[in-house]
Amino acid sequence: MRTRTHYIPIVEVEAGQVLGAPVVISNRGIVRLKLPAGHTLTKDNLHQLTAHQAEFIFVAEPDERSDEQVAVDAALSARRTMEIFAGADLTDPTLAALFDQVLAYRSA
Repeated sequence: MRTRTHYIPIVEVEAGQVLGAPVVISNRGIVRLKLPAGHTLTKDNLHQLTAHQAEFIFVAEPDERSDEQVAVDAALSARRTMEIFAGADLTDPTLAALFDQVLAYRSA
């Protein structure tokens, strides 16, 4: 099954959601909470995240869009990303890398 990842505010997270990326919360260099990508969140995890003042997490959810809709969404996202970077000098390696990262994130 295909999944779709995105950041959501911690106040919108529900038990049963799956992490799309690891969560590592540290304070003064000491790891306070660590959860791996793919971990299914529990109510206890949500309490821990809130207690450690997490603001956003990256979750993976089932992607129920059709292949056609995925293609349309990717094309729209690519066009919008190109509009945002229209005035940027993409021959600059730093800007080109940023463009690639934004395009990859927005196309997911």
